[in-house]
Amino acid sequence: MIIGIHMSDKHKLQQEMSNANSRYSSLIDAAFDAIITMDGKQNIQFFNHAAENTFGYSADEVIGKSITKLMQKKFRPNHSDYIKQFTDSDIQSRDMSSRVMIMAVKKDNTEFPVEITISKISVNGKIEFTTIIRDLSNRIAFIEKLQHQVNTDNLTGLYNRNYFNSKLKDIYHQYKRFGHSFCVLMLDLDRFKMVNDSYGHLIGDKVLQEFSKKVQQVLREVDLLARFGGEEFIVLLPNTKLEAAKDVADRIRKRVSKQRVLSQNHEPVTFTVSIGVAEIGTDDEKESIIKLADEALYRAKNNGRNRVSD
Repeated sequence: MIIGIHMSDKHKLQQEMSNANSRYSSLIDAAFDAIITMDGKQNIQFFNHAAENTFGYSADEVIGKSITKLMQKKFRPNHSDYIKQFTDSDIQSRDMSSRVMIMAVKKDNTEFPVEITISKISVNGKIEFTTIIRDLSNRIAFIEKLQHQVNTDNLTGLYNRNYFNSKLKDIYHQYKRFGHSFCVLMLDLDRFKMVNDSYGHLIGDKVLQEFSKKVQQVLREVDLLARFGGEEFIVLLPNTKLEAAKDVADRIRKRVSKQRVLSQNHEPVTFTVSIGVAEIGTDDEKESIIKLADEALYRAKNNGRNRVSD
């Protein structure tokens, strides 16, 4: 009778353990993040469904294989040293040692950003590791999209005033540190209100877009063109002296004066630009150069428009 009771208790315990394991497996497989367990040699022992979807491998393809299979090649040689340091560290069992962002590699060799959390635990006297991996591709793409929206002008696709000011600050610090001079061009489309009034805002928008393209064609990759507001634009020319900046401005002026945009009635719409040029001075603050360029632009307008002035 006693033996029967013991057997019944043992069976009940085994059943409870089986149920617990089933619940654990279901939970792990239903997880949103990739979950991978490895033995002390970093060979994969478990690969959940999210891991299969994330990396493109089936569990059968990677079980028993090294976790380095999922890493960029440049990180593989140092992985063993990192794991040894982690194993020998005083970090408590089950505590996460770090949360870092790196690039992982899919089955098709596509690299993608992931956030990794790794933990260690002793099982029957042997260290095992559990890694939780979150694919950051969508998050980073979303953040980049938001940054793009914050930093750019919707109509022209150019950078906006806020972004320009942040870059001007960077260039100014470089100037103060290394003495590399820079210039600013302030550009304003002549009689733009007349274009809007005569042909409508759709054509006015098209003029702004075509103007932006023409200016960009003259500039170097290191130069920065931004829409400053309305029909006013601004250019940052790093490592540029005044005479060179005036030459750039005149090339922009000439190119723009040759541009034509067709109205809705197929009538050619012409437009010109006035440009003020300023070079940073020894005692100037970064805001001063914008004021100087704006004053030069005012002189260009007063001198008859379609002019470059400094």
